[in-house]
Amino acid sequence: MLKRPLSDLRLQQPPIERMLFVLLSVTFAVTAAVQFFLADAMSMWWPIVPAAALTVAALACLYAAIHDTDD
Repeated sequence: MLKRPLSDLRLQQPPIERMLFVLLSVTFAVTAAVQFFLADAMSMWWPIVPAAALTVAALACLYAAIHDTDD
């Protein structure tokens, strides 16, 4: 089986899908920043939990936007 060059594999994901993943990643990141601010302002621990989860979700969406899903 012939293998395609790596440069051909980079842009197979549709641009609209990449843009939606980036937009979702930014939304998660901004919401996580607000949660971290609330945790600091209220001196409470519980906003850190959703902030950490939102940070992970933002990183996962950013990875999905960059990474090519077709192997």
